[in-house]
Amino acid sequence: LADYFDNASAEVTVSSVGTSTVTTTDAEFENSGFIIRFTLQDKAGNAISPSQLDITTTTSGEYPLTGTTTITIPRSTYEANGEGVVFATWSGAGDPTGFSGTVNLTATVGEDTYNYEKTDVTFANGKYYEIKVKMAKEPADLSMLDCAGNDRASQWTANCYMVHTAGDYKLPLVYGNAIKNGETNSEAYTGVSGQLEKFLRHDGKAITDPWIKNNGITVTSAELLWQDAEGLITKVGIDGDYLTLTVGKDAATQEGNAVIAAKTSYGTIVWSWHIWVTTQTFATLTTVKTGSHDYQVTPVNLGWVATGGDGKQGYNTYYQWGRKDAFKGTGAPDDKNVYDIKGNQVTGFTCTLDISATIADNIKNPTTHYYSSATWGPCYTTYYNMWDAQNTATDNVTSATKKTVYDPSPAGFCVPTGNLWYFMGGGSQGSSRIYDTWDSANKGATWSNSVVEGSITGDDLWFPASDYRMGGYGTFYQYDGPQGWYWSASPYSGNNDRYCRVLDFNSNKWFWYQRTRADSCPVRSVAEE
Repeated sequence: LADYFDNASAEVTVSSVGTSTVTTTDAEFENSGFIIRFTLQDKAGNAISPSQLDITTTTSGEYPLTGTTTITIPRSTYEANGEGVVFATWSGAGDPTGFSGTVNLTATVGEDTYNYEKTDVTFANGKYYEIKVKMAKEPADLSMLDCAGNDRASQWTANCYMVHTAGDYKLPLVYGNAIKNGETNSEAYTGVSGQLEKFLRHDGKAITDPWIKNNGITVTSAELLWQDAEGLITKVGIDGDYLTLTVGKDAATQEGNAVIAAKTSYGTIVWSWHIWVTTQTFATLTTVKTGSHDYQVTPVNLGWVATGGDGKQGYNTYYQWGRKDAFKGTGAPDDKNVYDIKGNQVTGFTCTLDISATIADNIKNPTTHYYSSATWGPCYTTYYNMWDAQNTATDNVTSATKKTVYDPSPAGFCVPTGNLWYFMGGGSQGSSRIYDTWDSANKGATWSNSVVEGSITGDDLWFPASDYRMGGYGTFYQYDGPQGWYWSASPYSGNNDRYCRVLDFNSNKWFWYQRTRADSCPVRSVAEE
């Protein structure tokens, strides 16, 4: 152990190590430090052999010993000591009593991080300790991963997080898109005069800060509201400023969707998130050139789960216009079965006719499909900017979307403005454009350069005819055979603003059309600008 005593005044020889005492030949060191033999394990008791161990100590009193010591550990250490075994020594910084305080260990094993913290620890100088430490694996922060699962340099938050592999994860208790590129994105919750000027939280008050806690709200618990595959999410919880979750299946084994919520001690839902377990990465996008604006379009609908047909058959999640919450898909004509965290089948979906429903009601009840007969929407307001924060226009909006905290897309993506579907639907109301290829077996259509030469760069775009959920009933509706309706972020100018613009298509042609706000349609996201 002599190599570990580099804080002594001269070379140190350990003459004996008893069950609790270290004796050395250096009188100046004698009883001025202590040695710990750490055996590091995971929660299952398996040895972990980190390449780096950060030891953070915190004490108080006359001789404080506070700070972090980083130890880089070569492979030879474990070859000599055994797997997971590390010796460490430090002094009490002159305190004759040794050390009394908190010790935190952070172990780096490959790309994984493990943590352990022990409070009210006392180590006496001149003593030797053998400690077996069971360390918890640090959950991966979804806001620090991109849609392909790669590390980001800074934090991006969203209402939808894409997950690819089983494991432990966490997401920050932050409103939607309120943190972007590591900074507060106040544009996401600040609107425009004449429309929604301050975006609202669950209690109807304005969001003033990205973090839920900084709005005076205390989150105490988390709940899995539904998942469309058993065992997809196996555990949820709250750890400080984060919601934690365990994903039980790799996407290569089982794709699926889930909605999880953060709640107060009274059981009130303050926000909810869509977890999309998918093999999709959004690494490859297709550029659609409309003449007014170029859109980088994702290859599949939000929440898409392929079930066959070379990825063309499957189902997706649905969204009422302006809301962030994903509604379960259908196996047409029947709804998908959904489950709780214990594998029990639950409804996960209700439809409520409420003429006075508010934005706050929508947030507090993410599994309720609302219908207000006053506005034909999910609430009694008809703002233009629910998904496009600065928008004051209707119909063929050619600018890029200013993503809001209610946008259902993953970080870096958003609902497109109306110009995309205006172009693909053939222009002005009532006109139409012949689709490229209709696939009757897989019930969908393909958009490619053969429709409008030079219109796209990249892969052809497949659009499944996923139909929609009826606003007043919430039930799945198939109109005259398979048909597709895809939301834009732009309202329709007619009929008292009760409609919003969609791409509408069937087995004959594409349309530039509209649907009532309360209808639930698929979303095809585009890259945020």
